[in-house]
Amino acid sequence: MKSEPTARVLAGAAAGLVAGTTNLIAAGIIFGGTLTHGLQTIAAGLLGDAAFKGGTPTAVLGACLHYGISMVAVAIYFEAARQLTWLRDHWLIGGTLFGVIAYVVMNLIVVPLSNAASPDLSPATIAKELVAHTVMFGIPLAGIITALLRKPVN
Repeated sequence: MKSEPTARVLAGAAAGLVAGTTNLIAAGIIFGGTLTHGLQTIAAGLLGDAAFKGGTPTAVLGACLHYGISMVAVAIYFEAARQLTWLRDHWLIGGTLFGVIAYVVMNLIVVPLSNAASPDLSPATIAKELVAHTVMFGIPLAGIITALLRKPVN
């Protein structure tokens, strides 16, 4: 039997892994390319263009950064949903809104402040990425967190 805090941390980690993975799948569908290149694109936020010359180590760095950001997003949503019953009662809407917020924060704040290339803000790419961030990130994250908060921990 796990303690309540341990169970919640494990469930939160699972939510971060699921949401992070579905988000990577969506990025692969939208942008194509190899998984290594996609992860190096994330690492470019720290390393700039040198990330694309670093091979597997920079892809691993990109994966760590990506899943780390996903875990932070889980922690933020978890705390909000813990305090706001509305987010638990309307988790599909909450997850959709959180996905939009995640898109805005990443593309209008985080990426521009990083060493990565500027995001593509064409209408077609924005539409695809908003769908990806809501359907493949925000909603799965919200669903898992809501289920966790509704289930009594033994």
